[in-house]
Amino acid sequence: MLVIGLTGGIGSGKSTVSKMFQDVGVPVICADDLARKVVEPGSPALEEIREVFGEEVIDGEGRLDRAAMARVVFADASRRKKLEAIIHPRVKEEKDRRLDQLERDGHRMAIVDVPLLLESGWQDSFDMIIVVYVPRDIQEKRLICRDSISMEEARCRLNAQMCIEEKRNLADRVIDNSGSVDETRKQVKQIFEDLKIMVANKKSARA
Repeated sequence: MLVIGLTGGIGSGKSTVSKMFQDVGVPVICADDLARKVVEPGSPALEEIREVFGEEVIDGEGRLDRAAMARVVFADASRRKKLEAIIHPRVKEEKDRRLDQLERDGHRMAIVDVPLLLESGWQDSFDMIIVVYVPRDIQEKRLICRDSISMEEARCRLNAQMCIEEKRNLADRVIDNSGSVDETRKQVKQIFEDLKIMVANKKSARA
């Protein structure tokens, strides 16, 4: 099975692109969804987070307070790495399990949407890396609007990730999402056609 990693920066529109790939029939595994799953109440990951970060990041219902957690980790790189060390191995395990299931179900390709794919060193897990790109100034504007935060906080969050230009340079394919929805969809459809050819070639090579 062809496994494609989809990444980008905050506010680049990865979710929109993921939905477009789903619309053309490609199964998508969202790492953010897996991250939420592995920290559900009662999970070993949440208990470890409680031990490391304290009750300040747990809400009144015993769930992870994501806003509080974000304030902690985006302000302190060492604490962010501690959180990633708790969550990332569990997300990877669940990701691999779901990919195995998709292959058993007969799927020939799948996309894994991973916000921190390049920062986490997961490049070698994929046959292709697609980066959803928008310039930094558009990221800032979208993030401020989406999360109702200040410019200073938006820049702090963006600075905690790899620069979007660097991600663009490391990509096998780039989807420029700074234009219209139709322009983005056209790029997705072209890549989908290319992926179908790659799947066919991979199948022929095994024959």
